[in-house]
Amino acid sequence: MNVLFIAAEAAPLMKVGGLADVAGALPNQLVRDGVDAALVMPLYKKNRHLITTSLPVTTTFLALGERQEECRIYLLPDADGTKRYLLDIPAAFERDAVYGEFDDDARFILFARGVMHLIQFLREVQGWNTEVVHANDWHTALVLAFMRTRYNYTFGHIATVFTIHNLAYQGEYGGWSRHLAGLDEWGGVEHHAGLPGDTFNFLARGLLAADMINTVSPTYANEIMSPAYGERLDGVIRSLRDRHSGILNGIDTVMFDPATDPNLAATYSADDMSGKARCKADIQQHFDLPIAPAAPIAAIVSRLASQKGVDLLDAGLPGIFATTNLQLVVLGSGEPHWEERMRELAARFPTRMAVHIGFNAALANRIYAASDFFLMPSRFEPGGLGQLIAMRYGALPIVRAVGGLNDTVREGPLGNGFRFTDYTPEALSDAIRRGLQCYANQTTFHDIQLRNMREDFSWQRSSKAYIALYQHAIARHKGGTA
Repeated sequence: MNVLFIAAEAAPLMKVGGLADVAGALPNQLVRDGVDAALVMPLYKKNRHLITTSLPVTTTFLALGERQEECRIYLLPDADGTKRYLLDIPAAFERDAVYGEFDDDARFILFARGVMHLIQFLREVQGWNTEVVHANDWHTALVLAFMRTRYNYTFGHIATVFTIHNLAYQGEYGGWSRHLAGLDEWGGVEHHAGLPGDTFNFLARGLLAADMINTVSPTYANEIMSPAYGERLDGVIRSLRDRHSGILNGIDTVMFDPATDPNLAATYSADDMSGKARCKADIQQHFDLPIAPAAPIAAIVSRLASQKGVDLLDAGLPGIFATTNLQLVVLGSGEPHWEERMRELAARFPTRMAVHIGFNAALANRIYAASDFFLMPSRFEPGGLGQLIAMRYGALPIVRAVGGLNDTVREGPLGNGFRFTDYTPEALSDAIRRGLQCYANQTTFHDIQLRNMREDFSWQRSSKAYIALYQHAIARHKGGTA
């Protein structure tokens, strides 16, 4: 099976969020499981040094309204056998930013057109016939829309899968974007999705064009069919429920392995946990927190945004600090208001809380290894990777039971963490206190740590589910039973 996997970011080449972790790991695991998978993503300015000694495999010009922009496509060798195609479109991606530019609509229209050229090149020049196109999030949704409209005659035989990593980001623009994309004659299909006025919505068009749709957890797949989580698209998703499902993400268990992680002050494993105490002391020293081996450490490694429940932390932390000996370490960046508020709390409680604004992958791993608990009080959470990484490093998750957090964190007999449902500071504080009660019984706490560290969160499980999804997409596209 030949699968073309399309994403705007993929680790380690470019990472903004969890999408990069998926795009960096899943194609590799698909190859190991016998799928001929190829990854395609933009060539960003920071990656240009990777192709200075390579010749483009193909060059073309891409239409954008009345303009034409040059596109060169490079094949970047990958040691694990996964082909990685980088689309060099200087007008769109020769800049520092990945997202949030004033012309993001034009940039990802050009990217989608570049993918069309790549599919044709692979077939006509390299003899590689794409069987499934797997698009991810709104940045790639127009690939599927093009395949079912302007390019249907050429690519109408190819099955399609569309993965929603976060429905809140849809790529919504005015009607002029429809003209730039050359889709005027196909009209405003967004009207059928219940979207207002003269709207051009990338994600909605991807949904309507896909043979199969999935999100990154079964719970989130159900949640987004409701008005509370559906971001105005719950109606169209309900209408497509026969092709809609959820598949849990995995993590790279080689990259995230406390037994071999070179970033740690000391390595450790489920068979020998002694190094974890040194990791705790390392982080306490790094952040000038009191070096107190018995004090539990909780961690947050996250975007600092309203979605992540930082308002609950803001309201609940003073009470937690007043009644417990918990230390908290925060690593992340995001909305300026919440960055500043986290700094203020750390200044108010300098012996209890430390904050690093920004992201540092090595420091993140050190924090995971040092921590006893990992907090994710999210308002909504499509999948979540942090809780899986935390469990791998022996930190018990404390989460709100939504999305992928609901699917991966259990509380009670044979549980692996602590959960709460109501979106209130009190509910979060109660869950933290239950965690601390467990911590006070070190035998029970240690048993949960070991069970979590041995649980299978690898991409092998997820890869098998995606292969089945591709087979369903091919069957549906051919008119069979999906």
